[in-house]
Amino acid sequence: MKDQFLPRVVWLETEDFEQARFNCETNFNKTKGITQWQIYLNTLVFQGFQRYLKERNPNITINQNNHNLAFDNIFYLTSNKFSCCLIICDNLLDELATIPKKLINSSQHAHFYVLIEIFEEEQQLNIHGFVRHDELFKYLQRQNLESLLSDSYQLPLSLFDREINNLLLYTRFLPPSAIQLPVAASNNTLRETIKASTQTALVNLCEWWNGVFEEGWESTESIWNGISNNFAWGYVRSTQVSNNFPLSRTKLFDLGIVLQNKPIALVISIKDENEEKGVLAQVIPHHEEYLPSGLKLKVILNPNTTESESQEVIARQTSEVIQLEFSEAPGKQFQIEVSYENTAVNEAFLL
Repeated sequence: MKDQFLPRVVWLETEDFEQARFNCETNFNKTKGITQWQIYLNTLVFQGFQRYLKERNPNITINQNNHNLAFDNIFYLTSNKFSCCLIICDNLLDELATIPKKLINSSQHAHFYVLIEIFEEEQQLNIHGFVRHDELFKYLQRQNLESLLSDSYQLPLSLFDREINNLLLYTRFLPPSAIQLPVAASNNTLRETIKASTQTALVNLCEWWNGVFEEGWESTESIWNGISNNFAWGYVRSTQVSNNFPLSRTKLFDLGIVLQNKPIALVISIKDENEEKGVLAQVIPHHEEYLPSGLKLKVILNPNTTESESQEVIARQTSEVIQLEFSEAPGKQFQIEVSYENTAVNEAFLL
């Protein structure tokens, strides 16, 4: 095995153990559902990981959050305004890490999840790598792991970046907004958290003209070929043709148990105008005749800026299609949200 795939070893110091014992004595009565031993281990991990980062970047700012003892084996810190979740693991067999769902399915989302193994008797930590929030949740969606009934995930170690210096590069050269974090849903089930957090990498519509499409965005015609809801598809086609939208792609998604896992289609069609780009966003049921009453399509222009503005449309009892059309200058960003009750899917786009 090459050295680059070996975990990074951090040796623990005497003061680390002293701080861990102190935290056990002073913080045990302030927390619920967590043992003194867990507080002890969490402190050792924080002390060791903090020193590892500072040895490589003496100017880095690290702050320990007050809520870091909320869960077993989970730990938050802020590194140059990025948040890290330190996950203590053991029994890393067959290149898999067993991680309790509650560690990831939390309302306190982190930009990075760092996998750390602790050997208290040997006085050392093994840092096995880290994964970005958007990459982790994209993997969970792709593997459909949120549907499993188990209380834990089996995550491959290959999902984690073994080069911890890359984490330092992220915190040094990127703004925290480059890794967008979701707004937690009304309850903390992983399915709702994921559905409310599909704010991952921007979908670059400029590349669509070059035939380059992001994963999940399929040809609209291939998606709807053979679907029984011919009226809805016919309406989509006629709208695209009459409004001169030459390029269209479709992405299927579901809103989980609130819609019995029945898929919904988001259709994005684009066209060139004089100095702007035209966009037509449409939502259609994939197999059902009508959209669920109350389902909402929302477009947010210039999100996360003082110039942000939005428009929305809501499905009625017999709505087969809902849509919004708008124009915006090249290089601008916009966001599309499809929501129903307390669950939402978001997609961010770049024109």
